[in-house]
Amino acid sequence: MKTVIYILIGLLVATLGGGAYFFLYEYKPVVADYEKMKQGQPEFERTRKELNQLKAKEKQESDWIGPVRDALKKGLANEIAAGRAEVVIAGNRIIVNIAEGVLYTPLSVTFARDGKPSLDNLAALLKELKDKEIFVGNMTKPAPAQGKGRKKVPARDARTLASGRSLELVKYLEKNGVPAEALVAASYPAKVPERGFKIKEQKTIIIITAPASVSPEAAAPTQEAKTAPATQPTATPTTRPTATASAASPASQLKSIPISTVPPKKIQ
Repeated sequence: MKTVIYILIGLLVATLGGGAYFFLYEYKPVVADYEKMKQGQPEFERTRKELNQLKAKEKQESDWIGPVRDALKKGLANEIAAGRAEVVIAGNRIIVNIAEGVLYTPLSVTFARDGKPSLDNLAALLKELKDKEIFVGNMTKPAPAQGKGRKKVPARDARTLASGRSLELVKYLEKNGVPAEALVAASYPAKVPERGFKIKEQKTIIIITAPASVSPEAAAPTQEAKTAPATQPTATPTTRPTATASAASPASQLKSIPISTVPPKKIQ
């Protein structure tokens, strides 16, 4: 009988010990982690909401790329087939490379004599784009001096010639219906690093992208709580004790001494 009692007591102690171990090392840590998770739940929900907003914004900003690329490829099909143009997507941008001979006279900012159909076609394609930024750039080689005497044309470096071409093309596109606020003129040096394009040099480069914008949340200035300035203790003027000032105790009061104006008597 005693053996059974001892066994039951041992089982009870083991059960209590196991329960205490589970409570201290299993249950309490789980509860603590759960409380931490509950405290961080609002932050997690806010972060998830911001992430969903960013995904929606990114999708909205990139939805236009596919249709615009297809329209440009269709409009420039002849130049692309001849190897004189290409339309590619790079990130959230569309890049159009056109060989310089399609639009310009060699070593000049003047448009080619047979380039007007290509210019008109390019303007017709670009003016259909709504709410986009269009960067118009050129890269070419330096132009040496030409002619003699009064008709001599001075030499021009590659960037000067490229910027002149870009400016002339921007003016032409604007004149033919492309919104002025969408056009940006740019220029490139004669050599740029290899980027994997088929047309590598001496070309017109058109980059189409969505205009940069700032979300209302980011644009709103953060209002910092202004703490009230600490009030400076005002110095109260200390009154100087006068001969007639009354003190706290009668013993400390100052008595005025009468002064006689009669000269003292001489003692015989």
